[in-house]
Amino acid sequence: MENQKSIVCVVMPVYNGAKTIELALKSLLYQTYSNWKCIIVNDGSTDNTKKILNKITDNRFKIIHLPENKGRGYARQVCLNNALGDYLTYLDADDFYHPEKIEQQVKILNEIADICLVSCGQGSFDNKNILRTIRGIKNAGIQHFRLEDDFKFVPVTSMIRLKAAIDIHYNKNLNASEDVDFFSAFLLNKKYFVHNEILYFYCEFESLSYSKIIEYNFNSIKRIIFNINTYKFPHFVFQLSYKTARMGFYMVAYPFLGKEFFINRRGVIPTVNQTTVFNSTISKLNAIEL
Repeated sequence: MENQKSIVCVVMPVYNGAKTIELALKSLLYQTYSNWKCIIVNDGSTDNTKKILNKITDNRFKIIHLPENKGRGYARQVCLNNALGDYLTYLDADDFYHPEKIEQQVKILNEIADICLVSCGQGSFDNKNILRTIRGIKNAGIQHFRLEDDFKFVPVTSMIRLKAAIDIHYNKNLNASEDVDFFSAFLLNKKYFVHNEILYFYCEFESLSYSKIIEYNFNSIKRIIFNINTYKFPHFVFQLSYKTARMGFYMVAYPFLGKEFFINRRGVIPTVNQTTVFNSTISKLNAIEL
């Protein structure tokens, strides 16, 4: 087992996550790496999320209840403001971890001193708990980020050096694409590592909708405008034009092609071994009492 001297801070903003958050919490509680703290920001949920969170007795958790919904950018910044430790990682309330997720990422950050982030592969599953696609492992190894680059990793799967994130802030005016905005600033001219193990599982087929796709694309456009001063003018024009055209395409094509078309094109079909690992992990977690 990996040396557990490093403290890992897990952050989880949640809004109306009562249906899924227990699985996420179980996957954290049953990590092979136990030296973690978890900051959960309940972003004004109107379902039973608050009731579930108030039952937690493990002192590694810090629960913050916001009186009203403030949006993802705001909630993530509250998480960051309360973070402590050596490393910071993310767990959304409708997702869950492989049992060795934290341990494997800590090991890589401890061994490679000149990287500031390590990501991992993400498996996307549907509401029948069937693993459908895999992404985030194509560019395994050390990468160098520039502002004009597309991400070669899935942001939510990442673990970062907390000290390097202190001066970076989430844009509270973004209710989607806020993670892309944050990591673009955090990674600028730095090295990061893409780990090729599937250690993070995302309920994408359940959570994605037409309104969310449009919201994400609209916020991507807002992000480019907010950061106009950080781009060279030709790159700003290109990015703005590309994001606007993509949003137009989604608006027109989504009603005809459907949700699954857009999700499937983001990843590849999982291997037999990847599916076996997923099935084993979710089966064990579902059998555990929180």
